[in-house]
Amino acid sequence: MLKKIMLLALLVLGMNAYAEEESAKGLIGVEAGYVNTKYNTENTAIGETSEVGTATLGLKLGAESRNYRVFIDSSFWYTDQYKKAGKIGALLQYLVPLGDVFNIFMGLNGGVINSINDTDVDPYYGADLGVNLSVSEDFGIELGARYCDVADPNAALVINDLVQGYISAIFKFTSDY
Repeated sequence: MLKKIMLLALLVLGMNAYAEEESAKGLIGVEAGYVNTKYNTENTAIGETSEVGTATLGLKLGAESRNYRVFIDSSFWYTDQYKKAGKIGALLQYLVPLGDVFNIFMGLNGGVINSINDTDVDPYYGADLGVNLSVSEDFGIELGARYCDVADPNAALVINDLVQGYISAIFKFTSDY
């Protein structure tokens, strides 16, 4: 059901995002931040969790118009507790302009997370919130927070949910070369 709702939202909002074709831009973002994860502890009863935080790096590719942004987003991190993990998914953000160079965004995200030791891939969904500052026509800074809930975290050493704070350098381009 959630998959159908997100698909419909992407189609409807995606069409609106390009209604102002002149202001549409492509985006490439490099992201650094901190992720705090809750995960099922190994050799314990289901439902017993531990928590760990670490640095994260990511890359995102997307497009924006005056009121919307759409990204393909990826993040990766490493901890001593469960080794490496990463996620890849889509972000849909609604922008609330507060001037020519500043806006607040809120959005939805979803995708798959490679939980622990490259053995499990589980779907996740969540929300994000933050601010964007356009430094120039071709460059911006994004500061945000993201929550992701893993849809089926039943095995040992699988991430249940994560909270991520991040800063991104966003490079903007048009197809007019």
